[in-house]
Amino acid sequence: QLTGGAIAILDLMLACKLVPTKSEGRRLVQQGGVFVNDEKVASIDVKFTAEQLQAGLKIRKGKKVFHKAVM
Repeated sequence: QLTGGAIAILDLMLACKLVPTKSEGRRLVQQGGVFVNDEKVASIDVKFTAEQLQAGLKIRKGKKVFHKAVM
């Protein structure tokens, strides 16, 4: 699912089944409820590279829902 060697935050959240739709993911990011590696995702345009995915990304939605994305 990598496009040009990277994946967008909305596509990553959809692939990890954190959100049922991209529109809900967009709303969560805009309201400041998504963190990756304990840093707030500021924009829906954020992309993650294959190298970052191989190292592993800790994705947090809200206060209690955690996922780890590894390629």
